[in-house]
Amino acid sequence: MEINKAIILCAGFGKRVLPLTNTTPKPLLTINNIPLIEYSIKILKELGVNEIAVNVHHLKQKISSYINKNHPDIKVFEEEVILDTGGALVNAKHFLSDDYFLVLNSDTVWQKNYILDMKILIKKTIQKNFLAGLLLARKGKSFDPNLNADFSIENDFLTNKKNYIYTGFQILNSSLLKNKEVTPFSVKEIWDHLVEKKQITGEVFEQTFYHTTDLEIYNKLKNKDIIF
Repeated sequence: MEINKAIILCAGFGKRVLPLTNTTPKPLLTINNIPLIEYSIKILKELGVNEIAVNVHHLKQKISSYINKNHPDIKVFEEEVILDTGGALVNAKHFLSDDYFLVLNSDTVWQKNYILDMKILIKKTIQKNFLAGLLLARKGKSFDPNLNADFSIENDFLTNKKNYIYTGFQILNSSLLKNKEVTPFSVKEIWDHLVEKKQITGEVFEQTFYHTTDLEIYNKLKNKDIIF
């Protein structure tokens, strides 16, 4: 099954990279002279996803203008109040109406070496009838050594044991949004419910995980020779 739709989460305030995000939204900060959001767009194109959306709130006009100029085919969902990660998906649920869709955080520096594991996760989630799947990274492979672990995997089931870091890539079934209202909430509420029901899986990315966690990490990363 091909995945046709995806949303890139771009609405956050980027408080951990202040003062840069007083004037530039985090998705437009550059790594190796490429805006972070471009890494997300490129990886989705490589995965064959042609219908892409972004959500925006903080400095939303700057992101909207960038998208309209460089990627006019991408749909922009503007949020009057910040809806958090879960509310953002519900707000876009009519766009994300396919059986399964992808969600990317825009502060991971996505590269081509993610693609194989992404495809494995997508295939496993769909073929084994999970409602969601998360791409994880080994803590020892994180460029930021201070990132905390989030989940573990046991017999293909995601658990709340904290062995691996969530990378910011997930596949979700649109049925998870069906009866939810557009209110601010974290997508973790959905994950926690699915963990209890054993309806969510994961896959571990074995390469170096680059994530623009805070200003210190961003300054170390911004001129690093990271090639998509």
